[in-house]
Amino acid sequence: MEPVCKPVFIDKEAGPESQNIVDAFSRQLRELFVIDNHQYIGEDKAKVFTTPEFAVYCEQKKDDFVLVHYPWNGQTAKCIKADDYFRLKTNRNQDLITAEEQVKLYNTKLAVFGMSVGSNIAFVATQAGIGQEIILADFDELDTTNLNRILAGVHQVGLNKTIIAARRIYEDNPFVNITVMPDGVDEVNLKKLLSDNAITHIVEEIDDIKMKIAVRRLAREHKIPVVMITDNGDGVVLTVERYDLGYDKIFDKNDAYWAEKIKQPMTKELAGNIIINDIVGGIEKVDKKQIASVQRVLAKELVSWSQLGSAAILGGVAATVALKRIILGQSKALSIREYINMPEI
Repeated sequence: MEPVCKPVFIDKEAGPESQNIVDAFSRQLRELFVIDNHQYIGEDKAKVFTTPEFAVYCEQKKDDFVLVHYPWNGQTAKCIKADDYFRLKTNRNQDLITAEEQVKLYNTKLAVFGMSVGSNIAFVATQAGIGQEIILADFDELDTTNLNRILAGVHQVGLNKTIIAARRIYEDNPFVNITVMPDGVDEVNLKKLLSDNAITHIVEEIDDIKMKIAVRRLAREHKIPVVMITDNGDGVVLTVERYDLGYDKIFDKNDAYWAEKIKQPMTKELAGNIIINDIVGGIEKVDKKQIASVQRVLAKELVSWSQLGSAAILGGVAATVALKRIILGQSKALSIREYINMPEI
């Protein structure tokens, strides 16, 4: 049986599911009251919440709550309803993101393929209010060696990474709709998703080189922009391909180039060569310690090349900013390869 990753909405404060209720609703009403009544901004909260106006407000909204039960941790939250939750969740984004822009971001149908760096991207994007509909795909399960870059816990070792990511997002926003694909993405199921208009934006973080190419071919066919982050030591490389604007290449190479590349057996040596030269942009752009890691992988001295949690989180930030600018029409470049590193401190 697939592990549960969706919360359950229940309609009464009774029964075994709701014995451990966290009352978020009371505090949420206080936040909403000040947001809806600007004259109280900056006033002494102890006094504000004893006013007759606040008592009337609470009476009017006393039934505007839902009970959200999280089966994986046994918690049930008494929470404001979806529209008010959206207002609270995005309130501190103003005016960095306008109310109109926030709705546009939320209406995005975001697909994230690959849950290593991808899990960080999916969560940071959710915090920015991107994606009411989210698809998460990865066939892999969490290992302890993943915990240096995936925000999870030892109690989740062995769980599929999409389940872990979905639970974390649902705890942040129970009103999103997440589709998990614990068997990963392939050409067949991706074609179906794109044909069904289930995706407007793709974040691609797959290890398999041939599938990376296939994702882009299908995205180009359906005019879907693709964003990708590649680890590079302490930094990351951001790649953006605007197939929605008519970009027609894959990693700035034509189809004939890729047809020749991928007809060969995909050895670790060839995959490493493609990552270094075609994706990152040449060995001179790769962190020297990262190169040493790759060499040790090829010599079978390391299980896999090194990745840092700080870079994974940086990648989540960079990809989220890129997505925001794409969705809001703030960037028109057909393709971007941006090297993002911390300056020397």
